[in-house]
Amino acid sequence: MPDVPPVSAAVIPAALQSPSQPAPRKIVATPSGQTIEVLADVEKSFYESQAARYQHENKFTNTSDLLDLDRLVFLELLVYRASSWLGSGAQYDGMPLTDRAESDCRRAMKENSELISRLKTDLGLTKAARDKADYESVGQYVTQLKQRAKEFGVHREKQLIKGITLCHQLFAIVGAFDRSDEVERGKIGFETEADVLTWIRDIMKPEFQAVDDHFAKNVQRYWTDV
Repeated sequence: MPDVPPVSAAVIPAALQSPSQPAPRKIVATPSGQTIEVLADVEKSFYESQAARYQHENKFTNTSDLLDLDRLVFLELLVYRASSWLGSGAQYDGMPLTDRAESDCRRAMKENSELISRLKTDLGLTKAARDKADYESVGQYVTQLKQRAKEFGVHREKQLIKGITLCHQLFAIVGAFDRSDEVERGKIGFETEADVLTWIRDIMKPEFQAVDDHFAKNVQRYWTDV
């Protein structure tokens, strides 16, 4: 893990410390549940916005990850503070920055930016990490899609086999019925055309439906669970 101190023990460069007549301090809650002081309303707004955005776009459940997120947002706050002061040429209270203070702010921005980059890498917040996660998600989706296509193909093949088998049985029954007289029809168990319809309703249709029912119960339900 990056050698970054916890927020409560963070060393703030002298150039970024509160001025002699500081603006009213504000209290903010960190992602891990701590509270820290920031220097002004603009910093409070920045900190809370950054913390909320990171937690909305990512899932942090591990305590150490939340503490690292504390450090990350705090370091970003320090960079925000330095860039704000350099941009305006003065601290929040309007006190002009000296040449030494400007130099210290630039150095602090560089050092903190390096720590931010390391923390983002460890927390998986870099573009490379996001691209890798997206690639793995697409790969998993394609694999599942192929598996589902295979399962559906097997299902269709079973339907076809069962359908052809039942149709051949029906054709045989109808053929025997047409060729037989009343006595012969009694022997084969189909005395009237109604008996043929009964076989279709009671045998042919349920056996074909059983193939679909088995697919829905044992295979297709996994598709809807994903």
